Amino acid sequence: MSDTHLEDLADRIKPKAVSNLLLWLIIGFIVVFIAWASIVKLDRTVHAPGRVVPSSRLQVLSNFEGGVVSAILVHVGDLVKRGQPLVRLDQTQAGAEFGSSEITVGALNAKIARLQAEIAGREPVYPAAATPEVGQQIGIERSLHAARMSDLASLSAAGAARAAQAERAVAEARSAYASRVSARDSAKRQLEMIRPLVDRGIEPQLTLIQLENSAAVAGTDAAQASAAIARAQSAVAEARASLAQVRSSWRAQAGTDLAAAQSEMASRQRSMPALAAKLGRSTVASPVDGRVNRVLVSTVGSSIGAGQPIVEVVPSAETLTVEALVSPKDIAAVRIGQRARVNITAYESGVYGGMDGRVLTISPDATVEERTGESHYTVRVRADAQNFRGPEGQRLVIGPGMTADVNLIGDKRSIMAYILTPFTRLREEALRE
Repeated sequence: MSDTHLEDLADRIKPKAVSNLLLWLIIGFIVVFIAWASIVKLDRTVHAPGRVVPSSRLQVLSNFEGGVVSAILVHVGDLVKRGQPLVRLDQTQAGAEFGSSEITVGALNAKIARLQAEIAGREPVYPAAATPEVGQQIGIERSLHAARMSDLASLSAAGAARAAQAERAVAEARSAYASRVSARDSAKRQLEMIRPLVDRGIEPQLTLIQLENSAAVAGTDAAQASAAIARAQSAVAEARASLAQVRSSWRAQAGTDLAAAQSEMASRQRSMPALAAKLGRSTVASPVDGRVNRVLVSTVGSSIGAGQPIVEVVPSAETLTVEALVSPKDIAAVRIGQRARVNITAYESGVYGGMDGRVLTISPDATVEERTGESHYTVRVRADAQNFRGPEGQRLVIGPGMTADVNLIGDKRSIMAYILTPFTRLREEALRE
């Protein structure tokens, strides 16, 4: 075979080998691509525009009773903390009512302590005086206790004197009774001795008659003395009962006064929280952390009506709430608790980044925009703004109304699924009229 023939054969074989190699490379690339597209998965993301809304509604602060403005402590735009005073109303009337009730409660506490001690028969132990006025009331109760104890002592002394006098009368009656009994017995003995003598005629009949009369008189005197003893003993019992009644009445009066004082105390204690709340409401304080939106009073000394708006506060928090408007065709891919990425359009996302969040709520029905006629579902996303900071670490201001780009991150899908989606849709819609 000539050299020329071999060269022609080699020229024909080389293109065929190159073609085969290229074919195998293409097949290998397709296999690797299919494997890669089947293995690698991407997040399915729903993009939706949104805007920042307050985590809670705008706080419009007012006063239940109304009053006169005594101080305006904030201005529009001020950052305020929860519980920070914003506007103070005149506290004269509310303070006087609360102070008067507080003094009355202190006085009632002292009175109850005194009456309980009087009923128990011990020295009263008074509560500590919270104010000088309460201390004065405690002093009055001390003086009243001393006067009542002196009165009880006087009544008891008078009753004891009557009882002692009655007991002396009993002793005297007993002594008189003993004397009368002795005289009666002596007359009886004389009568017994003289009767035989009269019977024998030794003594005259007149003597017997005289002795009989004397014996009868002595017996009558003895009976009267015995009755006197009974009357004296009855007087003693009556004096003792009277003394006990005096002491019982004294304690009963203390018991009646105690019941009245405790009833009034219960009434005062029920009204004290309301008075304290009324006094506290004279200082209008912010219920949340936030920013002052409007101050609706401008003059110290001006009068405001009950329930009249005074200050508006826009709440702020470490977490923001963003309302995203999701198209109906994408709503099936959104669920509560789903991860989200929120970018505030006022801050370049390439510089400041975004915020992670979670889906809080999904509106049950779509809302139709009157201007455009487009419908959308409202999805509320809670975003963590704590780490949303500037290059120097400062907190970035985010307020209600700012617009945002919200990416709702759904389930992962392979790249192959994304590639096959048009063909799958075409297969489902094919051969349809």
